[in-house]
Amino acid sequence: MSERHEIQAQLASIPLFARCHPSDLRVVASHCTVRDIPANTILIRAGEQADDLYLLLRGSARRGPDAGPTRDFGPGDYFGELAVLDPAPRSLDVVTTSDCTVAILTRGAFLLVLDAVPGVAPQLLQFLARRLREADLREEHETART
Repeated sequence: MSERHEIQAQLASIPLFARCHPSDLRVVASHCTVRDIPANTILIRAGEQADDLYLLLRGSARRGPDAGPTRDFGPGDYFGELAVLDPAPRSLDVVTTSDCTVAILTRGAFLLVLDAVPGVAPQLLQFLARRLREADLREEHETART
């Protein structure tokens, strides 16, 4: 499988892109850059403004604060997807735990995709609506518990 096909397949697993047509995903994949990253590299630093979505093609990484719950990532995982929509300060660090190969989609490239591929925008709106609905439900649940 070529690297672009691998990226396209991984994009299909991201809720932001999951309902997009394969030809649309092919365009998104073509706008990703691929980089090899050494172990112990900080990809995302909490508090920094950033706008990159990362797809982990090979290797491993860990998300979380120095103290507290963490999450390990492996090939096929992704992180930073909300940054292409709203480049706000990051909430947690992500550090590579081995040598990695990542595909990176910047906000600028994402905006080019939105202009070039009209089919992505409706999927994006559905994704945002789902995330908002989930956040509202969590808030209602928390309010009901107090």
